[in-house]
Amino acid sequence: MADQQRRLPYPKLIANHLVGRKLGAGFSGAIFVARNIHSQHEVALKLQPIDEPCPTNRYERAFYPALQGGKGMPTLWAAGQEGPWDYLAIDLLGRSLDSIHRDLMMKQDVWDLRSVCCIAVQVIDRLRTMHQRGILHRDIQLGNCVVGPSHDTKTIYMIDFGFSKFYIDPHTKRHIPDSKEPRDFIGNYWFSSVRVHCKGRVPSRRDDMEAMALMLIHLLTPGGLSWTRNGVPKTDEAHDVLMREKRLARPEDLCRGLPPVFEEFLRYSRKLNFEQRPDYERWLDEFYDLADEYGYEDIDKFIWPSPYPAVLTAAPKPSSRSSDLEGVLNGLANMHLGSPGERQVLGERPNLVNRDSPAAPKDDKGKGKSKAPANPDVIDLTTSSDEENARSRAGVRLTKAAHLAQLAREINAASDNRALARLVREFVRVMQENRSKMLTKEGFAVLDALHKQLGDPSVFIAPLRTTRPRASHGNGNGNASQNENGAAGGETRQGKMNKLWRLGVDVRGAGSNTQLAKLVAEFGSVINRSSGRTVTKDGFGFLNGLAARIETLS
Repeated sequence: MADQQRRLPYPKLIANHLVGRKLGAGFSGAIFVARNIHSQHEVALKLQPIDEPCPTNRYERAFYPALQGGKGMPTLWAAGQEGPWDYLAIDLLGRSLDSIHRDLMMKQDVWDLRSVCCIAVQVIDRLRTMHQRGILHRDIQLGNCVVGPSHDTKTIYMIDFGFSKFYIDPHTKRHIPDSKEPRDFIGNYWFSSVRVHCKGRVPSRRDDMEAMALMLIHLLTPGGLSWTRNGVPKTDEAHDVLMREKRLARPEDLCRGLPPVFEEFLRYSRKLNFEQRPDYERWLDEFYDLADEYGYEDIDKFIWPSPYPAVLTAAPKPSSRSSDLEGVLNGLANMHLGSPGERQVLGERPNLVNRDSPAAPKDDKGKGKSKAPANPDVIDLTTSSDEENARSRAGVRLTKAAHLAQLAREINAASDNRALARLVREFVRVMQENRSKMLTKEGFAVLDALHKQLGDPSVFIAPLRTTRPRASHGNGNGNASQNENGAAGGETRQGKMNKLWRLGVDVRGAGSNTQLAKLVAEFGSVINRSSGRTVTKDGFGFLNGLAARIETLS
């Protein structure tokens, strides 16, 4: 086909459009700037021979009627066949993200976080539009995300729907079925999901989301994702190597050194069921919240060059499982265990019997009771959790969940406001030091305990954390009972910001512990209803203000 295109000269005029300079050429055709001879309107004209074995123009124009009017979707001005050519006349758009990426990599090895957050929220919104209209893109890549025309340069447009597919059957109005039958791969080597690329599964909405997650991680990875560094594979063996590396890459390794939302987004996309509607609203909120944490504004507008060009400094990412093992072994080798006399050892548990041991447990009439180890450096595994938590203060690092559970117990046992203020500050420190700012059940237990202590420690108070209603998935038409701004029954991002800001103001004027208890309850309710249940900088502002006010009222 490449030989045929070289032999077949491109026309100077087609469908009332004067053909101008070539913008680029692809697998099965070329694209030009063209001008309508009547209106003088400039368009991008995609030309392809009508006998092309892979007629992507013909496939693509079938999707434009469903996409017209959607934000970030090109307008189709003309389409058809003339002579030996199949043509599409669409909006003349700006540079692709791939073009920007190539130029940027000449100066630095990663993108700045603000730009990546902007790409994330815009492409999520573009995919939501496509999916709501029953269409999968199936070829998410930097080259298919382009800056808008001259009057709309802050919007990212999706292009190239030649590999797209209706996932809602036009006759039955139901979701297409899944299948494990072998199928040819359609997509791109770099970002197509592991399920589609490496396992030959039927694509669905979850695979568009995973491809986008990989594209975002690629932008923040020095040198890009490891399997993209050797170029397009030229042989089956090279392709097999690429697929193996892609299949074995773990989310925690791909996202090492990145904000946790990227790993969470990749894992979420891979856990979706075949027909399940992705929670676009949740992930829009997550990336807006990430931008808020770093002080970025207006990330719904793509601005290039970036107003925040500083880049993240990420830890180097291992390229294989062997490097993971090497890292573990090096970590063990570098552990400081102290001298033999300083090391803590595990205490014996004589009441437990190894299946291979001939010994049996003694009866419980007093003769078989174990005694506490005489050596104070021995950790007795039979001691209570409270005793272990007390020891943890001496230097044993706790997980986030264990630390929060400990704080909840200490708040319940606190006897004055000064102690409560100290524990609230500790709560803030634990949440801020952890990569994930999501308020888990242990975090809500801290708020429950604080609410109870500030209100009335003698009465039962219902927990602040509740189960939120979930939107229906796979209901046949690809839509769900969620609004455009937030999760069903949830808190919108702007609503959350406004309420947390107001709580931060109100807490400074609270005149009693009872008023503070009401504010804590409202804070827990706002976080519980928000998408992702994350604590943003406004939330931390409220908590710091709460600690200061509790101390003032002591």
